[in-house]
Amino acid sequence: MLIGLSALSFSYRCGLIGRGTTRAVSHPLDVEDIVTLAARAGLQSIEFPLSLLPDLSPDRLHALRERLSLCGLTPVADSEIANVDLLRTHIPAAAMAGARVLRVLISPVLEGYRRPFTDNWPAYLADVTERLRAVIDLAAEHNVVLAVENHQDATSADLAAICAAIDSPYLGVCFDAVNTLVVGETPYAAVERLGPLIRNVHLADYETYPTTQGWRLVRCALGEGDLDIRRLLGQIEQHAPDVACQIELVSHSARHVRILDDDWWRGYPPCDVREVLPVLRLFAQTMRLRDDDWRTPWERGAGEEQISLYEDQQYAASIAYLRTIGVLPKL
Repeated sequence: MLIGLSALSFSYRCGLIGRGTTRAVSHPLDVEDIVTLAARAGLQSIEFPLSLLPDLSPDRLHALRERLSLCGLTPVADSEIANVDLLRTHIPAAAMAGARVLRVLISPVLEGYRRPFTDNWPAYLADVTERLRAVIDLAAEHNVVLAVENHQDATSADLAAICAAIDSPYLGVCFDAVNTLVVGETPYAAVERLGPLIRNVHLADYETYPTTQGWRLVRCALGEGDLDIRRLLGQIEQHAPDVACQIELVSHSARHVRILDDDWWRGYPPCDVREVLPVLRLFAQTMRLRDDDWRTPWERGAGEEQISLYEDQQYAASIAYLRTIGVLPKL
């Protein structure tokens, strides 16, 4: 199991939020900066959106590959929502950068709230499956695995069905632990279901705040929230011991999981309430109150210095936690 860093842990400092507004960071980090952060911490992997690179020229990608190799970092590249034309560009680009895994998204859905996006989720998944099928031979040609993420939209059953339909060693899953909760699953059950399909992991933690419609999930440093990270890493070691596990403390906006709202459920097939009880139990264990201030510095309207410090502190605390539990070596 490789421990790595996703550039999205620094989504503000990389200029991925606030872009084009007066709140944008003044001097964005680039991929080279993320490489430096990962190497200094003694990490073994790095994940980054290909869109962070100024261009995808062979010279640039080969230079990045050489730098990553010198730093001992295994790269994972990120694409966007599955798009055949874009993937035909991103698959060879990922290979030139030395990445053997390319993360792909399914939809723009957030917070598990599918209904405003489509009233026929199965048909949409079938369409995404065909898009991936159209490029799977290209992925095989370049020895790149397409890792489809549960990006606040797909359940473990959805991901397993896509992989089964294409049935290729060049298609797998990018498993995000916290995102499972957003669609009514526990990460522990989802790991068991997806097991050997997992090709990349996003490690995050969260704090839970109750609302009248459900709960808000708010980012925090690893080990400071409600996720049992030791248990999760033990499961990953059992089912997918060779994958990269990226520290990804991504969202500066709380994710409101409206799981108690009838309208939220209209985007899902009927299910036995016992399937949802494990998540409801996890959420209900929170000691935080509905009136507690759940807002991140970004949501409170803080300035650049404070938001940047927030990201830096959470990353440093996450590294320290992983050293404490023995996942990273102590200095």
